[in-house]
Order: sequence, then C-alpha cells, then structure tokens
Amino acid sequence: MSDMDIEQIPILFGPERNLVGVITTPASSTGVPIACLMLNMGANHRGGPHRINVKLAHRLATMGVTSLRMDLSGLGDSGPARTDLGYYAQCVLDLQAGMDLLRTTHGIQRFVVVGLCSGAAHALNLSVADPRVTGILLFDGYSFAGRRWHWERSLRRALAAPTNPAVIGKTMRWLRRTFTNAAPVASDAPAVNIFTMEKETPAEVRATFSRSMATLVERGVSVYLLYSGTQHVRDVDRDHLGTLVREPFADKVRYEFSRDIDHTMTSLAAQGAFLTCASNWALGVALPGAAVGATSASGAGPAAMPEAETPSAWGALAPTRPGGTRPSRRENNGFIETVY
Repeated sequence: MSDMDIEQIPILFGPERNLVGVITTPASSTGVPIACLMLNMGANHRGGPHRINVKLAHRLATMGVTSLRMDLSGLGDSGPARTDLGYYAQCVLDLQAGMDLLRTTHGIQRFVVVGLCSGAAHALNLSVADPRVTGILLFDGYSFAGRRWHWERSLRRALAAPTNPAVIGKTMRWLRRTFTNAAPVASDAPAVNIFTMEKETPAEVRATFSRSMATLVERGVSVYLLYSGTQHVRDVDRDHLGTLVREPFADKVRYEFSRDIDHTMTSLAAQGAFLTCASNWALGVALPGAAVGATSASGAGPAAMPEAETPSAWGALAPTRPGGTRPSRRENNGFIETVY
C-alpha cells in the first residue's frame, strides 16, 4: 500500500468547532480496530518537528491504522477555548473531542496516543482520565535521571568541546557557586516566567508520574517510554526512570533508548528509526500477537497487513445517520467542516 492508497480529511471539530485536525485513513474499508492521536510538540504545529506526525500518519495508514493529528486549543490552526479551565484540563478535553470525532466518523473506540516532549504530559493525563486509551508512547517526556547521569553527561560534553564558550561559561558559574557561595544578582522586580502554567515541584511531578504509571499498568494500558540520544549518548539500566526503576510498574512498561534518534528527528535516519518504533508499537497494541516489523518489497517501510488478517469495517468513514447517509461537509476558512 502506498500514499496513493490513503485518504486525508482536514476537519474542524469540538464542542466550539475551534479545533483543527487531519484524519488519515486507509482508502479501503479495511483497517484495525484502533486509532492513533497525535498532537502538538510544545507550541509547534500539529505536523510535528520535520513533519514527523504527517509521516507517521501515512505510515500507520499503510498498515491499516487510522489517525488524527490535531492542534490543541490555541496552538497551530486551532482557536482558543472559551472556558475557564486550566491548561492541562483543557488539553484533556481537546483530546477527548478528537476521540469522540473518530468514534462518530469511524466507529473506533480504542486509541493510542503519541506524545512528543511536552505532548507526553497531555498523553499521560488523557490516558489516566479516559479508559478508551489503550496505549501511550511518551517520547523524551519525563526524566528522573540521577546525579551520576548528570555528572557523566556534563563531563562528556566538557571533554568533547572544552573550548566551547558555553562549556567555559557553565564551568565558571559552577566554580563561582561552589567555592565563593556567590548568590545571583537580584533585580529590582521579581522575575515572572510567563510560560509557567500550573507548575508542580519536581517531587510532585515524580509522585504524579509514579501514581499514573501504576494506574495504567494495572488497567493493562501499553506504556512505551522512548528516549532519544539528544540529552545523553548512552543509557544504563533505564537511567531516565532514576530511582523509580525499583517501583513495581517499571518492569511492566516498555522502555527504550535510541541514540540514533535526536529530539526533533532531524535526519532521515532518525525519522526512519522513530517511524519504525512508533508504527510497529501501535500495530502491536491494535493486534496483540501480530507479526510487525516486516518490510515491503521496495524496502520503503513496513509491509501492509494481508487482507485476511485485518478486521473489516474499520478505518473507512462510517454512516452516522439513518438510511446510511454520511454527514455533509462545507468549506469554512479553507478547511472542510463536517457537520453532524
């Protein structure tokens, strides 16, 4: 199956019709009984860094998996939400609106969520709040690495580029703090971080993460923690979990470190590695026990699943009105708005 065999539908949705997304689905009526949600990485557009979400959506569609890549309220092409909810609570509602959309249009009621960087927090919050989520991939999201990891990383960077001005400046600041106890010069007005929202202390983040992981593994959710080689070039016994590696949940989640992938998937090799990891995992959640990772004859990526192995009646637009008619669509600001 190639990109010619997939369909893409830009759509406005949500209770306020302020959310913008693109549904990517196999052109045929066959597919797997699960859909993938992709969202913003930081303040980036829903396409993701180097269009990685677009490429993942295409890859998944060739494997029979429908997906929705969407902008959260106030990001990308989506308008702001007219609510008084906090940022994280609103993001959960936005993602639930995406799941509701795919349930209405495609009859899908099970979902996996791919959260990149800050998107990992939204994926985690959604999975705890909504049992329809059966799998989450958290890429470079939460890290609780200990002192040894930080010391080793700093030393490696210093030795790799000892004359780099950033290394020299950081070393001088550390020496000043360590041996002179010099406090930073205070300004007349207190500093205000306009980007801080509902800030938690590191201890609170750690406790929330641990509690959430325990909840998800008990519920049978597939948790995939994937880390790039950007922060450090090696990983020893699941470094990013820190002391949480001794928690009961740690042996029940999938943890993977790939130094070949960088944080923003810059190179084609990094993109290919990420696409393989993410797509094979998603298909494994959708069809437990199914063989994944096979490549097509052209070597372009995973081969399409044989038709006999795929459930029918998933992945295509489903009738939502009596008589088998589909919802109508109308142009609105350059996007197709589906009216229900």
